[in-house]
Amino acid sequence: MRLFAMLFVSELWAASSAGVEEHAASVTQLIFPLINFLIVLYLVKRFVLPLVKGHLRSRREELVAALGEADESKRSAEAMARDYRARLARLEEETGTIQEELRAEGRRERTRLLREAAEIASTIKTDADFLVEQEIKLARQKLREEFARLAQAAAQRLVQDNLTAGDQKQLVEDFLGGVAQR
Repeated sequence: MRLFAMLFVSELWAASSAGVEEHAASVTQLIFPLINFLIVLYLVKRFVLPLVKGHLRSRREELVAALGEADESKRSAEAMARDYRARLARLEEETGTIQEELRAEGRRERTRLLREAAEIASTIKTDADFLVEQEIKLARQKLREEFARLAQAAAQRLVQDNLTAGDQKQLVEDFLGGVAQR
Protein backbone atom coordinates (compact mmCIF):
# COMPACT_ATOMS: atom_id res chain seq x y z
CA MET A 1 0.00 0.00 0.00
CA ARG A 2 2.74 2.40 0.87
CA LEU A 3 4.40 1.80 -2.50
CA PHE A 4 1.25 2.77 -4.36
CA ALA A 5 0.81 5.82 -2.19
CA MET A 6 4.39 6.91 -2.91
CA LEU A 7 3.98 6.36 -6.65
CA PHE A 8 0.74 8.31 -6.64
CA VAL A 9 2.27 11.19 -4.70
CA SER A 10 5.36 11.24 -6.93
CA GLU A 11 3.18 11.30 -10.06
CA LEU A 12 1.16 14.16 -8.67
CA TRP A 13 4.34 16.02 -7.85
CA ALA A 14 5.77 15.38 -11.31
CA ALA A 15 2.51 16.42 -12.97
CA SER A 16 2.23 19.63 -11.06
CA SER A 17 5.75 20.77 -11.76
CA ALA A 18 5.97 23.82 -13.91
CA GLY A 19 7.62 23.63 -17.23
CA VAL A 20 6.49 20.15 -18.06
CA GLU A 21 5.22 19.94 -21.56
CA GLU A 22 2.22 17.90 -22.25
CA HIS A 23 2.07 16.00 -25.42
CA ALA A 24 0.21 12.95 -26.64
CA ALA A 25 1.77 9.52 -26.42
CA SER A 26 2.80 7.89 -29.65
CA VAL A 27 1.58 4.48 -30.83
CA THR A 28 4.95 2.88 -30.22
CA GLN A 29 4.97 4.23 -26.72
CA LEU A 30 1.70 2.44 -26.10
CA ILE A 31 2.13 -0.80 -28.10
CA PHE A 32 5.63 -1.85 -27.01
CA PRO A 33 4.92 -1.54 -23.30
CA LEU A 34 1.66 -3.41 -23.90
CA ILE A 35 3.48 -6.19 -25.77
CA ASN A 36 6.14 -6.33 -23.04
CA PHE A 37 3.40 -6.49 -20.44
CA LEU A 38 1.62 -9.31 -22.30
CA ILE A 39 4.91 -11.26 -22.69
CA VAL A 40 5.66 -10.88 -19.00
CA LEU A 41 2.08 -11.84 -18.21
CA TYR A 42 2.38 -14.94 -20.42
CA LEU A 43 5.72 -15.94 -18.84
CA VAL A 44 4.33 -15.46 -15.38
CA LYS A 45 1.26 -17.52 -16.28
CA ARG A 46 3.27 -20.22 -18.04
CA PHE A 47 6.20 -20.67 -15.60
CA VAL A 48 5.68 -18.82 -12.35
CA LEU A 49 2.02 -19.56 -11.63
CA PRO A 50 2.43 -23.38 -11.89
CA LEU A 51 5.38 -23.17 -9.50
CA VAL A 52 3.47 -20.96 -7.10
CA LYS A 53 0.38 -23.17 -7.42
CA GLY A 54 2.50 -26.30 -6.80
CA HIS A 55 4.16 -24.70 -3.82
CA LEU A 56 0.84 -23.48 -2.42
CA ARG A 57 -0.76 -26.88 -3.06
CA SER A 58 2.09 -28.74 -1.29
CA ARG A 59 2.06 -26.20 1.52
CA ARG A 60 -1.71 -26.66 1.86
CA GLU A 61 -1.28 -30.46 1.96
CA GLU A 62 1.42 -30.07 4.61
CA LEU A 63 -0.83 -27.80 6.64
CA VAL A 64 -3.78 -30.17 6.27
CA ALA A 65 -1.58 -33.10 7.35
CA ALA A 66 -0.17 -31.08 10.25
CA LEU A 67 -3.69 -30.08 11.28
CA GLY A 68 -4.79 -33.71 11.06
CA GLU A 69 -1.84 -34.79 13.20
CA ALA A 70 -2.52 -31.96 15.63
CA ASP A 71 -6.17 -32.96 15.79
CA GLU A 72 -5.19 -36.59 16.37
CA SER A 73 -2.70 -35.52 19.04
CA LYS A 74 -5.36 -33.36 20.65
CA ARG A 75 -7.83 -36.27 20.68
CA SER A 76 -5.15 -38.55 22.10
CA ALA A 77 -4.26 -36.00 24.77
CA GLU A 78 -7.93 -35.53 25.64
CA ALA A 79 -8.35 -39.31 25.90
CA MET A 80 -5.29 -39.52 28.14
CA ALA A 81 -6.64 -36.65 30.25
CA ARG A 82 -10.01 -38.42 30.59
CA ASP A 83 -8.19 -41.63 31.51
CA TYR A 84 -6.09 -39.86 34.12
CA ARG A 85 -9.14 -38.09 35.53
CA ALA A 86 -10.91 -41.44 35.77
CA ARG A 87 -7.86 -42.98 37.42
CA LEU A 88 -7.68 -40.09 39.88
CA ALA A 89 -11.36 -40.54 40.65
CA ARG A 90 -10.79 -44.25 41.22
CA LEU A 91 -7.59 -43.57 43.15
CA GLU A 92 -9.40 -42.41 46.27
CA GLU A 93 -11.69 -45.42 46.08
CA GLU A 94 -8.76 -47.78 45.50
CA THR A 95 -6.82 -46.11 48.31
CA GLY A 96 -9.76 -46.64 50.67
CA THR A 97 -10.11 -50.24 49.53
CA ILE A 98 -6.39 -50.91 49.98
CA GLN A 99 -6.42 -49.28 53.42
CA GLU A 100 -9.41 -51.37 54.47
CA GLU A 101 -7.72 -54.53 53.15
CA LEU A 102 -4.57 -53.65 55.08
CA ARG A 103 -6.58 -53.03 58.25
CA ALA A 104 -8.37 -56.37 57.83
CA GLU A 105 -5.05 -58.10 57.19
CA GLY A 106 -3.64 -56.40 60.30
CA ARG A 107 -6.58 -57.63 62.39
CA ARG A 108 -6.18 -61.17 61.05
CA GLU A 109 -2.43 -61.06 61.70
CA ARG A 110 -2.99 -59.71 65.21
CA THR A 111 -5.51 -62.46 65.95
CA ARG A 112 -3.13 -65.08 64.59
CA LEU A 113 -0.21 -63.73 66.61
CA LEU A 114 -2.32 -63.59 69.78
CA ARG A 115 -3.44 -67.17 69.21
CA GLU A 116 0.14 -68.30 68.63
CA ALA A 117 1.30 -66.38 71.71
CA ALA A 118 -1.42 -68.05 73.78
CA GLU A 119 -0.37 -71.46 72.46
CA ILE A 120 3.29 -70.73 73.20
CA ALA A 121 2.40 -69.44 76.69
CA SER A 122 0.36 -72.59 77.33
CA THR A 123 3.25 -74.76 76.15
CA ILE A 124 5.71 -72.83 78.31
CA LYS A 125 3.37 -73.13 81.33
CA THR A 126 2.95 -76.87 80.75
CA ASP A 127 6.71 -77.30 80.39
CA ALA A 128 7.33 -75.18 83.48
CA ASP A 129 4.79 -77.21 85.48
CA PHE A 130 6.44 -80.42 84.32
CA LEU A 131 9.89 -79.09 85.26
CA VAL A 132 8.61 -77.96 88.67
CA GLU A 133 7.15 -81.42 89.27
CA GLN A 134 10.43 -83.03 88.23
CA GLU A 135 12.41 -80.68 90.47
CA ILE A 136 10.03 -81.41 93.37
CA LYS A 137 10.42 -85.17 92.79
CA LEU A 138 14.18 -84.78 92.60
CA ALA A 139 14.21 -82.64 95.76
CA ARG A 140 12.02 -85.22 97.57
CA GLN A 141 14.32 -87.99 96.41
CA LYS A 142 17.38 -86.09 97.68
CA LEU A 143 15.59 -85.37 100.95
CA ARG A 144 14.71 -89.07 101.34
CA GLU A 145 18.30 -90.03 100.60
CA GLU A 146 19.53 -87.43 103.09
CA PHE A 147 17.02 -88.59 105.70
CA ALA A 148 18.02 -92.20 105.05
CA ARG A 149 21.71 -91.33 105.37
CA LEU A 150 21.06 -89.35 108.54
CA ALA A 151 18.82 -92.12 109.93
CA GLN A 152 21.45 -94.69 109.07
CA ALA A 153 24.15 -92.62 110.73
CA ALA A 154 21.95 -92.09 113.82
CA ALA A 155 21.02 -95.78 113.94
CA GLN A 156 24.64 -96.74 113.49
CA ARG A 157 25.65 -94.44 116.32
CA LEU A 158 22.84 -95.81 118.52
CA VAL A 159 23.73 -99.36 117.66
CA GLN A 160 27.40 -98.73 118.32
CA ASP A 161 26.59 -96.96 121.56
CA ASN A 162 23.91 -99.41 122.82
CA LEU A 163 24.68 -102.75 121.17
CA THR A 164 26.49 -105.29 123.24
CA ALA A 165 28.26 -108.36 122.05
CA GLY A 166 25.36 -110.54 123.16
CA ASP A 167 22.86 -108.40 121.28
CA GLN A 168 25.04 -108.61 118.21
CA LYS A 169 25.16 -112.43 118.45
CA GLN A 170 21.38 -112.57 118.84
CA LEU A 171 20.86 -110.37 115.75
CA VAL A 172 23.12 -112.51 113.58
CA GLU A 173 21.26 -115.68 114.64
CA ASP A 174 17.85 -114.09 113.91
CA PHE A 175 19.08 -112.98 110.51
CA LEU A 176 20.46 -116.38 109.61
CA GLY A 177 17.25 -118.04 110.82
CA GLY A 178 15.18 -115.75 108.64
CA VAL A 179 17.35 -116.49 105.63
CA ALA A 180 17.12 -120.24 106.22
CA GLN A 181 13.34 -120.14 106.32
CA ARG A 182 13.06 -118.54 103.04
